[in-house]
This record gives sequence, structure tokens and C-alpha cells, in this order.
Amino acid sequence: MATAMREGMLAQALQTDRNRGFSLLETLVVLGILAVVALISSRAIKGALLNKGKIDARLKTETVVFDALRIMATDIERAFHYQYALYELDRQVIAKQLQNNGGNPPAPGQPQPAPQNNNDEQLVMPPPPERLTQFIGKEEQLHFTTINHQRTTFNAQESNQSEVGYYLADCKSRVTDKSSQCLWRRSSTILDNDVTRGGPATALVENVSELRFEYLNEDANDKEWKKEWLSDNNGTANTQNMFPNMVKIQLAIHDKANKEIGKFSQTIIATVRFPNNIDPAKRFAPAGTAGQQGQNPQLAPIQGGGP
Repeated sequence: MATAMREGMLAQALQTDRNRGFSLLETLVVLGILAVVALISSRAIKGALLNKGKIDARLKTETVVFDALRIMATDIERAFHYQYALYELDRQVIAKQLQNNGGNPPAPGQPQPAPQNNNDEQLVMPPPPERLTQFIGKEEQLHFTTINHQRTTFNAQESNQSEVGYYLADCKSRVTDKSSQCLWRRSSTILDNDVTRGGPATALVENVSELRFEYLNEDANDKEWKKEWLSDNNGTANTQNMFPNMVKIQLAIHDKANKEIGKFSQTIIATVRFPNNIDPAKRFAPAGTAGQQGQNPQLAPIQGGGP
């Protein structure tokens, strides 16, 4: 009997303890733990969002730089260098006839002498053609002719030839309206004797801190990059009337107002697909003879060769 009473009292005590629930101290400890976990989670989420914003901003900037470099490389790869070979053929034919008649043919670019006899009256040496395809490259700007023009208007009377220029100049941001140094691309569908001017310009990249060009010629023995390449009369003997074989482009961005972007630099090398630097006087020189401009007497005419 006593044992049964003790068991009943023990069961009642246990039931009372179960119904009592958590104490105030236990509740405060649990709430504190939950608060710490929530704080850590919120900071982790905030950091992840901030990092995502920085990564997105940098990826956007890098994409803009890569796109600009790809446009520049495509223009350079399709650089257009025209050589008027018929001019040299005409000169050789007329020079040969003048020599047979006892005349003295003028050097290229020199004025036509007066005819020495009646047979020379019809032999007029053609004037040198005007060179409309040029490559004017300096360390911080580049202007040249290319065949990378795309028509944006249906049935526009335009060819794929154009003059293209890249340089740095100030511009205003499309978003913040703040001024910065920008990379500009100028394009003109009219080829004239000044490849550095003409045509509308478009800003490709904002906040540019550096734009640098370097040039390499076709000579395998000359591996030194040059800081200037002038194909006009201002160039050297190695660059006049010649296009480079490769162009190295370095583009750097530094947005001081946006710390999420910071500094970014990228370099690309573009190869001119068809420099066309062979002198027409050498290309069409008869085998075993010397031409009018000091060409190699061992060079034979190229069958089916074009300009």
C-alpha cells in the first residue's frame, strides 16, 4: 500500500514538472543565441551583396574594355593598303620607249622633261597617284584606312572602306554627367589625303587613364616594337608607304569616383592580315633587270599578282 502511494506521488511530481515549461533564464539564453545567429547571418548576406555589386561593376567595366579592344583589333586586322601597280607598269613601258628613243626618263615624282624629239611627244610619264590609304600611328593615337565599315542605313551609298581613328579626349558620363578622359573612335566613309581628320566620333570607354600603341614590322630580324609608325612622307624609310605587321594596344581604366571598380588594364595584339608592303616596282620588274626605284634585279614578275 505504501509503495503504491509513493509511486503515485512520484508520477504526479513528474507531471507537474512537465507542465511548468521554460524558465525566464532559459528563454533569454535562447533569444540571445538566436540574436547572435541572426547578426552573423545578416552580416554575411550584406557582405555577399556588396561583393556581388563590386563583381558586377568590375565585370561590366571589363566587358566594356574587352569590347572596345575587340573593335579596335578588328579594324586593325582589316587595315586597307592599296598599291597602284599599273602606275609602275606604265612607267616601265614609257621609260623603256624613252630610252630606245634616246631620252632620259625622270625619277619617280619628278617633273616630266621636255621631249627631245618628235617621237617623245606622245610619251608622257604619268604622274604619281595620290595615296589615299595611310597608316598614321603614334604612341597615344592611331589613324588608318580599313575595310571594316558596316552600313547602318539600308541602301546607303557606302562601301566597306573607311578612315578610322582612335584617340583620347574629354567627354561627359552618360549616367553621372561627370567629365572624364574617354577613348574615342572616329570613322569617315570618305577617303582623302588626310587620314587624321573627318567623320563623326563616338566615345567607346570612359575614365581612361592610359592608351598606348606600339607597332611591329614584317621583318623577322627586327623584333623591336616601335612607338610611331608613319606611312606618309613624314615616316622613315622603314615605314613610308608601308603598314605594320602587328599593333599592340594597351588600355587602362581608373574610375576615381567609384571605388568598386578601381584600376583595370588590358593589352591585346592585333595582326594586320594583309599589309601589302611589296613595292609594285619590284613586283613587276622583269627578271634579271633593275627597275626604276632600285628594285632587286633577281625578282621576277608575279604571275596573276594584284595590287
